[in-house]
Amino acid sequence: MIKILLLGLWVAAVSLGSTYVVASVRSGTVAEKEEPTYFAGLDYRRTDAISVPIIAEGNIQGYVLARFVYTIDGQTVATMAVPPDPFVLDEAFRRVYSVSGFDFERPERYDLAALTGDIRVAVNERLGRDVVREVLVEQFDFLPRNEMGGEGMKRYLQ
Repeated sequence: MIKILLLGLWVAAVSLGSTYVVASVRSGTVAEKEEPTYFAGLDYRRTDAISVPIIAEGNIQGYVLARFVYTIDGQTVATMAVPPDPFVLDEAFRRVYSVSGFDFERPERYDLAALTGDIRVAVNERLGRDVVREVLVEQFDFLPRNEMGGEGMKRYLQ
């Protein structure tokens, strides 16, 4: 009878000990954080459209109509108190508005790669960390002042 009781205590002690060892080993391993990719982990956010006046020779020559898409880590954006959309739009407006030497005859030659790269760098600097991964152009149109539609608009501009 005593042998059975000691055998039961020994089995219970071994079970508890092995459970403790397994739990401590598993809790000690840190799960590696996977880098977000385009297929999992990154969110695509679309900004509102902006209309930026292009001023040259003291007059408004036309407007740039633009809309951007940017990628951001989904977990990072969930922890942010302020969404990055206003920062992206502000930097885009500043970059387009301050452009010099805009070719009104060939607006398609605008350096969009430099624009999107500058927006990404500036937004990340303002936020204090790398939040925005990539900025993409969804729409970028130049509307010359003399081609703005509507009779009411033409009278307003004259």
